[in-house]
Amino acid sequence: MNDFGNHLHMLRKQAQMSLRNLAERVNLSYSFIDSLEKGMYTPTREVVCTLAEELETDVDELLDLAGYMPNETVKNLYAFSSDRK
Repeated sequence: MNDFGNHLHMLRKQAQMSLRNLAERVNLSYSFIDSLEKGMYTPTREVVCTLAEELETDVDELLDLAGYMPNETVKNLYAFSSDRK
């Protein structure tokens, strides 16, 4: 497992959800979520945001654990880039 996978597993257990239950709620296969928890795949940014919303956790923390920049940082970069044009 990696940090993201460990944290996802912990959040799912805290929410008292099975793999299948979480999978149904986020419209993903339970085997994919299991693979995420085991660190076999890196989720897309969209998947991370969906999981964070369903598990009622801080999206930026989960994004960071998955290797993505927090949403606020991305927004600031876009704003900075737009201002320079």
